[in-house]
Amino acid sequence: MKTAELKRMVDVCLLVMLPVLMAEILTGQEFHEWLGTAMAVVLLLHHLLNINWLKNIGKGNYTPLRSLGTVMNLLLFADMSVLIISGIMMSGFVFEWLPVSGGMILSRRLHLFASHWGLILMSLHTGMHWGMVVRLGTKFRKKSESEDGLTWLARGLAAAISIFGIYAFIQQDMPDYLFLKTAFVFWDETKPAAIFFLETLSIMGLFITAGYYGQKQMKGLKGIGMKHKTAKYLTFIIPILVCIGVIFWLMRGNRMSPAGSWEAMPPVEAEENLSQSVNQKQEEKESQTEINDGFVLVSGGTFLMGSPESEAWRGDDEQQHTVTVSDFYMSTYEVAQEDYEALTGNNPSSFEGSELPVDSISWVDAITYCNLMSEQAGLNPAYQIDGNEIFWNRSADGYRLPTEAEWEYACRAGTTTPFHTEDSISSEECNYWGNYPYMIKDNYFNQSNLETRPGTSRYETVPVDSFEPNSYGLYNMHGNVGEWVWDLYGAYGSSQQTNPAGADTGNLHISRGGGWNDFAKNVRSAYRATAQGGRGAYNVGVRLVRGAVPEGGVLVSGRSMQKETNAGRVLIAYFSWGGNTRGIAKEIAVQTGADLFEITCVESYSRDYNTVLEEAQRDQNAQARPKLADQVENMEQYDTILLGYPNWWASIPMPVASFLEEYDFKGKTIIPFCSHGGGRFGQSLTVIAKLTSDAMIGEGLAVSYSGGSSLSSDVSTWLEDNKVK
Repeated sequence: MKTAELKRMVDVCLLVMLPVLMAEILTGQEFHEWLGTAMAVVLLLHHLLNINWLKNIGKGNYTPLRSLGTVMNLLLFADMSVLIISGIMMSGFVFEWLPVSGGMILSRRLHLFASHWGLILMSLHTGMHWGMVVRLGTKFRKKSESEDGLTWLARGLAAAISIFGIYAFIQQDMPDYLFLKTAFVFWDETKPAAIFFLETLSIMGLFITAGYYGQKQMKGLKGIGMKHKTAKYLTFIIPILVCIGVIFWLMRGNRMSPAGSWEAMPPVEAEENLSQSVNQKQEEKESQTEINDGFVLVSGGTFLMGSPESEAWRGDDEQQHTVTVSDFYMSTYEVAQEDYEALTGNNPSSFEGSELPVDSISWVDAITYCNLMSEQAGLNPAYQIDGNEIFWNRSADGYRLPTEAEWEYACRAGTTTPFHTEDSISSEECNYWGNYPYMIKDNYFNQSNLETRPGTSRYETVPVDSFEPNSYGLYNMHGNVGEWVWDLYGAYGSSQQTNPAGADTGNLHISRGGGWNDFAKNVRSAYRATAQGGRGAYNVGVRLVRGAVPEGGVLVSGRSMQKETNAGRVLIAYFSWGGNTRGIAKEIAVQTGADLFEITCVESYSRDYNTVLEEAQRDQNAQARPKLADQVENMEQYDTILLGYPNWWASIPMPVASFLEEYDFKGKTIIPFCSHGGGRFGQSLTVIAKLTSDAMIGEGLAVSYSGGSSLSSDVSTWLEDNKVK
């Protein structure tokens, strides 16, 4: 067999493999990995057979056709390299033994990106060489007198396939994969496998046709003077620029939404969205005060606080009950960094920007800021700080934190649905982890039931006047940053309440609204996040209120638990699925010499990625407590637990919940560390705090995937911050 014929056979073999590889959900991950490995071998053979082309790539003149073919081949080479490398990094079977990891979500996003571009580039490449492929297939048949008729029949068939290919291209949401908008394959379970392959083949046919007619057009451009060196330079510069563009896109995190989708809405337009009756009532009451701070009057009333049992992904601590709140004034916006820094002289925020919300402030910092605001405005400060106790004078007219009831009443703005936008909320309406809209975890592979499809994840905060306000004129009540409220965390109770102010005692303070790194389920109107009040977080800020109706009484709220003693004896307990968390735990063990305990289940999760997605979301949905395979002997001997886990669904894996409920952590310190794909801790710290309310929660360490070269120094700094030797 001639080399040219072998080359064409290898090309056809690669083309046949690709649509099967695209159907991972149908074939299973293990078969997918083995077939992908086989394709990598065939690809290597392809390049060995084309070694002369590689040797001569920079020689000779460049015609338009040669320029196009070279650009196509270079892009295809880069694409296949990314495809192979990302596949190896995600491997759970063939290359599981290799100590490499590029981060599961990042690797999957790149893998899907490269596989879909590979489908297009290989199809275009095949189309450009279609004459050779056809000659390979017709070599053994005699020339027919009806060849002209067959040619026209082939053209008609190509046109029909291309038209259907355009439909399939749109129907399969190809642009989402081609432009790095998703890290998951969304599969319509009602679609037969044969239809999927037919659609994929038609997409290939569309681009084979485009490649075939494209090369014919290029052949006709021989005489336009393209043999100049400029053509050669452009041939190599274009693929380089494309690769740089992709890298830049990834470095930006694909964070920005389409222009104008979350830009600030002018206040005049926002006010026009308020109902006429609300406007009239507010204007009447605002005229009674001389304070011109732009706060919105929220007229009091009675509402159902919490969530109904029918609300998806609700927590057990959201028991619905009747609450009445009095009138109060609330800031239209979250406190911006420029305002916080002007008054306090510092800005601890993780994301710097004058119009961005201040973040990383503790509950105590928020209390202090309220008093500074009151003093500046000549009002009576609402709070008095005395050691570890903070007193709230409810009759003071100064600025303060909203109560949890006031916050939820203002957020709902008269609605009874999960969000003030009703049943769902999109990333064009608030700043959250847009890849994970409400109910996504129940519809990963079939999105036909989703009200809101996956959208933009911005990975950072946005200006405080972004998006449209709710019907009370309040911006960003959902997402961006969580907002501290006054209340200590505790059970609601079922009796009717008026102006409640939280639990009488407790160790945890509450923030509401969720942040930029939260899933939609955690930015619901009823969701309650908790943390110890002495520590800030990169996704929590503050919004101020002041009373409109004087109330009597003084309330006391304690600071967060303080613990000055040494860490004592340390246990490293961790749960790991892909190996990232295990690697972090081992590094911690090297630096501390502490005991290691791996949290494992009697029935382990699947090693197949798509399967474990289903298993993990099933357990999360049911709040299951998987039975653990091993137990810690003499847990009472440990003073500090370094608790590790991957960030699953912006929370802890359910085996970790089983572990936390199995032991008494009263008086102990739990210091979390997690591996994540961009969402840091999500709401996992809240879950841990709720499950171990009698423990002290230390400063956490969030590691991106496996941590990379900085892991050792990051761990060392973290241990030092937590006084763990």
